[in-house]
Amino acid sequence: MWKRPPPWRPAEACAVELRWILLLLGLVVIAAVYLYSTANRRSRGLLDHEDDPALDEPLELRTDEEEVSVSELQDELINLDALLREEATEQRGSEASPHAPAEAQSAPAVPPQATDEEMFVVLHVAAPSREQRLPGPEVLAALEACGLEHGPLGIFHRTRALGGSPRILFSVANMVKPGTLDPGSLAAGEEIPGLSLFMRLPAFIPGEELYRNLLECTHQLAQQLGGRVLDENRSALTQSAMEKILEDIRLFELRRQKAGGGKRR
Repeated sequence: MWKRPPPWRPAEACAVELRWILLLLGLVVIAAVYLYSTANRRSRGLLDHEDDPALDEPLELRTDEEEVSVSELQDELINLDALLREEATEQRGSEASPHAPAEAQSAPAVPPQATDEEMFVVLHVAAPSREQRLPGPEVLAALEACGLEHGPLGIFHRTRALGGSPRILFSVANMVKPGTLDPGSLAAGEEIPGLSLFMRLPAFIPGEELYRNLLECTHQLAQQLGGRVLDENRSALTQSAMEKILEDIRLFELRRQKAGGGKRR
């Protein structure tokens, strides 16, 4: 004999409805976390290769553009440091009292010798795609917003005063030769494929602090210009690559400490 099904209970209906609500909320939260994570990584130029396979390939330049090599950037830093030290020495000499003995006057600061172990970190901020270029006026505004100033060798620098003299933290150059960045040309509309940021160790501040300054400026420039952050090989800079650089810096400074060469420049 057919039996009537038990009546629908309001409590059971509420339970089913609650489960659906919780399920939908969970999906919304997961989607929000994913979108935020992706947007945050994009804004910092930290897309993994799986996110955008096109970024896995090194940056390609036009036939009329020649990249500035890492070794050339390293030479620039060495020349810059020596130039600033020489200028500071001349300034101190001109300000010294003529009655003070020669021994009391400041001795010239000597840059690290070629035999000293050094480490260089180079990063790049490139245009959003290989076909695009960064507009000069926006580049100039972004450099200034990042606390960079035009200076020696026709490029931009972030400096910090030490003993009354400016010392270079890191520098920013044009990604392509001759590497110079002329404020007038940028303001007039010159377009460039990207920027190269570079630092040198040992420095007058801890290496990790210097690297974080460089990294912060790199991300800020990329975000403001809508560009991509690349490593020294002009491939996409990943989170693991950033951590590897940081670990290399720590090992570098540890080796110098063990060798008794921990004194900074």
